[in-house]
Formats: sequence, structure tokens, C-alpha cells
Amino acid sequence: MERVAYVLFELNGRIKRATWLIYFAALLAAETSAEFLFRRLFDFPAAADSTSPAAYFDDRAALLAGLIFLWPSVAVDVKRWHDIGQSGWLTLIAYGPLFALYVLELKFAGTAAVSEKLVSALTSLMGLVFLVYLILLAARKGTPAANRFGPG
Repeated sequence: MERVAYVLFELNGRIKRATWLIYFAALLAAETSAEFLFRRLFDFPAAADSTSPAAYFDDRAALLAGLIFLWPSVAVDVKRWHDIGQSGWLTLIAYGPLFALYVLELKFAGTAAVSEKLVSALTSLMGLVFLVYLILLAARKGTPAANRFGPG
């Protein structure tokens, strides 16, 4: 249990690729399950227009589940970057644009300042960046010897 708490909540240290993949899949399943549970328990409606990227930001169940699992997701990714020998700040590559897009949507929702096309284009770009980010974390081998983030 101590190891699970370490992996999910601490930002220091390293985890191997297989460990990262297991925790990534478990966090994804837990977040999806929590979103489903929130819809049932709190009667949150599903997004009105599921084809619209902007509709995701109006989805309270997805937002609540995402916020609950944000820290464990960041902690697992930071440790994986450390295993590769890189700074954990590279995690901002994935989470930074997500926050920026969310703030943009909150600030300008319902106004003509941000068009649906712009939100769609930014969401697509963010998805592509996140895909490359995941491939990097899943495909790169960790450094076999000790590095500045811990033993190999």
C-alpha cells in the first residue's frame, strides 16, 4: 500500500515503463468509472452535443472526475519523465495546453470572441500533442543506471 501511495501522490523518484503503463490504464479506468458514477449519483446530464469539443468543458461529471484524478496522473507522469532522465516539468507539455484551453472556454463561453472552429482546432492540436506525449512516455526506455532522480 505504501508503494501505491508513493506512486500516486509523490513527485520525486522514478517508475519503470511497465509500472507507468499499469498506473496509466488504472487511472484512466478509475476516472471513467468515477465520471459514470457522478452522472448517476448527482444526476449530471451528459454533454448536450458530444460532437462539439466545447461541449466537453460543459460536462460537470467529466470535470469533477478529471480534477479528482489530476494529481495522481501528474505524479505518475513526473516519475516516468524522471526515469527517462528528464525533468518532471515536461509534464506541462500535456497539462498546460489543457488548462489554457479550459480557461479560454470558461472566459469566452457564449461570446463571439472564440469561435467553435478555433476551439475545435485547438482541441485537435491538443489531442495530437497529448498523443505524442503518451507515445514518448510509453516507448522510451528509462536510464538503466542511477540518475539525478534516483536509482535505476
